Amino acid sequence: MRIDFTKQLQAKLLYLVGPPDQVTLENRIFNSMCLLAMVVSVVQIPFNYFTGLRMTGFIFAILLLALAGLYYLSRFKNRSALSIAISVVLVNLLFAWIYFVSSGISGASLMTFTLTFFLVMIVAPRGQYVIWLVFNLLLVAAIILIEYYHPELVPNMYADRASKIVDLSATYLTSVLVIFFGTIYLKNAYNREKQQREEKTRVLEVLNTEKNKLFSIISHDLRSPMASIQSYLELMKDIQLPPEQKLQLEAELLAMVNNTQDMLYNMLLWSKSQLQGLTVHLAPVNVFKAVMTVLDIHTTFITNKRLHLTTDIDKNLTAMADLNMLQLIIRNLVGNAIKFTAPGGQISLEARQENQQCVITIRDSGTGIDPKRVPEIFSLKARSTFGTGNEKGIGLGLYLCGEYTTAQHGRIWFQNNPDKGCSFFLSFPLA
Repeated sequence: MRIDFTKQLQAKLLYLVGPPDQVTLENRIFNSMCLLAMVVSVVQIPFNYFTGLRMTGFIFAILLLALAGLYYLSRFKNRSALSIAISVVLVNLLFAWIYFVSSGISGASLMTFTLTFFLVMIVAPRGQYVIWLVFNLLLVAAIILIEYYHPELVPNMYADRASKIVDLSATYLTSVLVIFFGTIYLKNAYNREKQQREEKTRVLEVLNTEKNKLFSIISHDLRSPMASIQSYLELMKDIQLPPEQKLQLEAELLAMVNNTQDMLYNMLLWSKSQLQGLTVHLAPVNVFKAVMTVLDIHTTFITNKRLHLTTDIDKNLTAMADLNMLQLIIRNLVGNAIKFTAPGGQISLEARQENQQCVITIRDSGTGIDPKRVPEIFSLKARSTFGTGNEKGIGLGLYLCGEYTTAQHGRIWFQNNPDKGCSFFLSFPLA
């Protein structure tokens, strides 16, 4: 119960100050100072009234109304720069007024000028520091000189010695507490901003490293099929090959070109998502039609590798998904099953309803997944490996599968089969 109350209080304070993703640090500090100053004013109004400084209490009431207006202008009208400038001038002029009705230099007004300058230096833009320093010094010097040459303008407003001690003590206590909590808030805000910047820097460094690694792998892996195609064309030009050998080379080159095309397609999708972000269009998708379209593309590879494919899919099963993303995921998973299954092996594809989820299973009798690679299988850290037919990838397919499944509010996971091979599972909400 106490934890819930604390969370509710923190949420309300965050709303009053301004969410960090919508309001700058300087503006949040200014909003906090306005709220803090309003609290101080609320305390000072009755305190000054009962200590005999009724005019001072009246001035604090005016200050309270002014601060409320400036806070509203900054927090809800996004006019923080104007609010800061008005508040600095207004608060200093009001404290100058308080100086003359609160016994002048014999009272507590100079401490309030010090506190005000501290708050101004926190919220003011860096380019205005000198301006507000000069303003504060000239204003304080002016009112002290006025009192020096015209002491009659500053009457003693304290009823007795006890009232003066109470006022000075209360002003000192208020100033110390405001400086204390203001400094803590400022340090915490600075540390949070610093941590966020460091975290962003670390993320950018990781992304940059992964990007360099990815491009290095691509540049390396693209050379191999291109060199093979070049060698084949040169061979065809110079030597007349027997028909059987020619068909075998053509089949190998076709598989190599298709594998390279898949690599480039994945790369283009990844690049697009990095530049433009993922765009998801969820709609009811007939799973049977979506899957069979993908399997038609892989028919040639399945036949050439003499794999046995079985399917068990409810023709009426409908999932809430993005058709293009779903087919990309299945194409990558089926492609991996073909790639890592030895000739003569088996691949099965099933889709069924479990509770309110559509669960798709791609199972193969291939080489399985090394347990050491499990933690990074859906990340950019995953290393590409050769298939049973020497097929090569770039380790990007499963990363895209994970990203696209999450974007569709789905789930993807896998496990090694008890005998051999592995099974990948996809789960999407039913339409």
